[in-house]
Amino acid sequence: MIYEPLFKLERTGVQIHYYTSVKKYNPVHWHSAIELIYILNGQGMIMIEGKYYPVVAGEFVVIDSNQLHEFRYMGASMSVVIHFSRSSMKNFIPNLEEYHFRCTRADLKKEQLAAYLEVCELLKKLPPLYVMHPTGYKLKSQAVAMEVFFELVNQFAVQGEVLQKTAKQEDLGRLEEIIEYIELHHKEQISLEEIASHFYLSREYFSRFFRKNLGVTFSRYVNQVRLMHIYQEICNTQSGIMELAEKHGFTNYKMFHKMFREIYGCTPREVRQDQKEA
Repeated sequence: MIYEPLFKLERTGVQIHYYTSVKKYNPVHWHSAIELIYILNGQGMIMIEGKYYPVVAGEFVVIDSNQLHEFRYMGASMSVVIHFSRSSMKNFIPNLEEYHFRCTRADLKKEQLAAYLEVCELLKKLPPLYVMHPTGYKLKSQAVAMEVFFELVNQFAVQGEVLQKTAKQEDLGRLEEIIEYIELHHKEQISLEEIASHFYLSREYFSRFFRKNLGVTFSRYVNQVRLMHIYQEICNTQSGIMELAEKHGFTNYKMFHKMFREIYGCTPREVRQDQKEA
């Protein structure tokens, strides 16, 4: 599912994930959690609210709740991703809804550099804990993550007015339904007229609404979702590539290969060969 509910997060408050990937692409999505992405090696490109930021090893990026974002790893990479539940963190900071988070290396102010490097040092402690698995490593990992969040609140958050239910939040609610529908039906040939009608909208309004909020056309987004599923199956099954393209809704094979190379920087066969060698 492209929209991320992160159900387990609401029970634990903090989720830490470790990713190793030859190439990885996440189409535009959002979630209520505050997200931190720390690049261990390799490089990537992240889009936050329509603006693109390159990221390289040793850097981290913070994405606030309900911000539309997209991430693409360039080649082999490793990363640590931490999600912080706003509702759980309010147990420690009752007025957390007043804080708005944003941190990228490109937007870093001179006076924030020391704090940024301090957070990087904290994040470096997580991979050895994960690899060595000492007794209680999850406890220590959570403690490190909480210390990171303390620094984010005090160094990389802006305190402002309490967020009210805005028009944008209402739009996100509608987008959630639309994106879930696409995820469920991406294997089918979904026309713009069909999906607009399903949500009781005109074709023209739906098209404008979708592009304005997600930054891509409806048809391109559907194909991005298809490619994400195809990539996963190329890596994890032995099914034929054309078979997978058809299974996930591609009928134009020339477009399939063109978009695949554009997004992943290689051909489907090269991905499979990389997986075999790995």
